[in-house]
Amino acid sequence: MLALQRAVGNAAVSRLVAVERQGGAASHGSVQHAMRGDLANEFVQTEEGAESGGHGGIANRVGGRIKEKPTNDVERRFYADMRAGEYPALEGVVPNSYTAQQVQAMDGQHGKGNDSTHVYIDNLTFSMKMPRVLDIKLGKSTASKQELFTSMSKADAWIKKMKLKAADMVTGSSDRGYRAVAGTGLKGKSRRSIGRETEQILQRISEQPSIYDVLVEKLTQAREAARNSGLAFIAASVLIAVDEQPPEESQADPVKLSLIDFAHTFGPGRMGEAQVAKYRDRFDEGIGRLIEAVQAAGEAKRQTASS
Repeated sequence: MLALQRAVGNAAVSRLVAVERQGGAASHGSVQHAMRGDLANEFVQTEEGAESGGHGGIANRVGGRIKEKPTNDVERRFYADMRAGEYPALEGVVPNSYTAQQVQAMDGQHGKGNDSTHVYIDNLTFSMKMPRVLDIKLGKSTASKQELFTSMSKADAWIKKMKLKAADMVTGSSDRGYRAVAGTGLKGKSRRSIGRETEQILQRISEQPSIYDVLVEKLTQAREAARNSGLAFIAASVLIAVDEQPPEESQADPVKLSLIDFAHTFGPGRMGEAQVAKYRDRFDEGIGRLIEAVQAAGEAKRQTASS
């Protein structure tokens, strides 16, 4: 059975890549046919919750200061470990988090879940007057069979790996090491088109070259923090928020950046050293390529402004 699944999956990916190379004319129907129905969902679906990093089911708490997000045991444990001081290198790069009890004490509401179903994290855009948001997925590969084996059967893990591998191919992650997945002005567009247009989307973050300089600095800090954390990040993102109209009297930072999405994060205690090193390097390469792209976008804005 597994051999048959592998043959079908490889053939599906080959067909998708062939269509992309013929001019990117893959239609919704052809993708569904190639991937046998549900296998298409990872990359033909439109983004939901673009202002919240592309995640559905997220709710505002405490007047919008905190996001209540449904997630899995891995991400819930990660944030609990952060609160316990387990990963000091990531302080200031990862959003602050809270327990359900703490959030309920702040706003008097029970919310949609609790600490066994949700995480409660700072809203990056809180206090911004006109935020422009961009969620960028990092890494050439956004799935590991070995990591998926820890939460599902080998057959299901292999199928999910193939789905995500195809998504990485057609959205550009496999080539560039990162891709845009959601953000301001992108709601309603397919994941495939957003991924393929990542460079153009980056150039629309701001018209001010100085904003790109700040983003390069913050991305570099995030890269160093990830390197020093001892963790591997699969399918993690950087969430960028730029206030296009910051109040003159405000002391708030008009440019913010956080690492988010830790549902597939692990260290050597959960996976072997080789797997940690493999995906740590892929993440590092992806964020390095993103830094180069942001630098190039800033330089292009600077040249346009001087011409």
